[in-house]
Amino acid sequence: MIDMFFSHRKYLAVICILFASTVTHASNISIALAEPSWSFLMDNQALQTVELSPEERSFLREIQPFLEATDYQAAETAFNKWVSELDKDSPLSASMSLMRGQIYLANNKDSEAIKALKLAIEGRPDFAPAHRSIGLAYLRQDQPLDARPHLQKAIQLGDQSAQLYGQLAYLNLQSGFAASAVAGYQQALFLDADNEEWSRGLLYALTRAQALPQAQAMVEQLLESEPNDPELWLLRSQIALQQDKHFTALGSLESALALGDTKPANLVTAAQLHMTSGSPERAVELMTSDKVLTKNIKDNYEQAIVQAAAWLAQQQKWPTLTTLLTRTDKANLTAESRADLAVSRAQMAIFRNNYARAEKSLKQAITQNPTHGEAIMALADLLRGQKRYQQATMYYQRAEPLPGLEERALLGRAQSEIEQRNYDTALNILGTVVRNNPDRTDLRASMHSLRNLVRNRP
Repeated sequence: MIDMFFSHRKYLAVICILFASTVTHASNISIALAEPSWSFLMDNQALQTVELSPEERSFLREIQPFLEATDYQAAETAFNKWVSELDKDSPLSASMSLMRGQIYLANNKDSEAIKALKLAIEGRPDFAPAHRSIGLAYLRQDQPLDARPHLQKAIQLGDQSAQLYGQLAYLNLQSGFAASAVAGYQQALFLDADNEEWSRGLLYALTRAQALPQAQAMVEQLLESEPNDPELWLLRSQIALQQDKHFTALGSLESALALGDTKPANLVTAAQLHMTSGSPERAVELMTSDKVLTKNIKDNYEQAIVQAAAWLAQQQKWPTLTTLLTRTDKANLTAESRADLAVSRAQMAIFRNNYARAEKSLKQAITQNPTHGEAIMALADLLRGQKRYQQATMYYQRAEPLPGLEERALLGRAQSEIEQRNYDTALNILGTVVRNNPDRTDLRASMHSLRNLVRNRP
């Protein structure tokens, strides 16, 4: 005789396992890190390294006080006035074009700077400071493909400044070349050991390059001097996640949240870690916060809530599941997610022997999502357990065409026919299962028993 779900408790265990199989594992989640704020500096040391014309030397003396006072706006005004008075047949030297470009850079006029620096390079193609400066201008304009060749050219021409190596490392990091970025940041730090941005850049690069022991050591060192920096705690959490150290990851992430990090992605990540490695109650608190349950909630946040509900049902943590369902009851979730949550609500009702509530929840799930296979199968099994065979058969047949459910639905319908002593019908259904799946040799004994029952029927 076939014995699939004879008790509701058996049924509950099966549906929990099936539905909770989608719960996200901690190894599949990541930390949302803020993009580092890079403030690349301008180097004016090259302004007087090339010979100037007498007229240019005179003008340089005129604006030198502005440059020394870093009053670049006054310097730009004076420069523009001087250029307007020049003989148009007397172009600026490469050095003066460089100076003008760097003044524009200092005033955050990157487009004007690029025009001036192009003139400097046209006048002197081997002018390393001009290549470095135009590379910076392109970098600030978010034009990495234009910036890279100039930064590389500056290095080839002998420029060995920390800023240059740091800028090229940044480009490599942004372009996905983490190992090259590591080398660049290390060189920048070698030349400028106290530069915090190069240290942060190296830490990011080590993390992305999967050089986890080095990244771990570096983040611990940085946290000693900056223990209240939430981004460092987030990086520590990310590194721990990549090493499958979930408790460390969770502790670091909670430290970041306590220090003011409120990125919704990190609240959800912390909730997912709590769900399997910490406090499920804290998980529900985080994933149902106002920053997550917004009017336009993201799909992945919504999915995390659904997966959490399924996991809580699997673990039979009913009070926590009740809290989650209550707090999301009026959230702006999709019909598909509401259907999934209704299935979790039905599982809780079945455990409490409240079959009427379970039936109502499963029907709500099917109304929300008419092709929700697990809800349809669960309702069919529930109805069969109550000997409401005609209704159960209807739902089994509804489930058969759905992906991956044909065999389970046929077996459920066969069990229903056996319980009604319709052995001929059950035998035909099992024959269909075996024809569709010849590997189901385990059904042969049941089919043999059914044939004997048919033959010996009075």
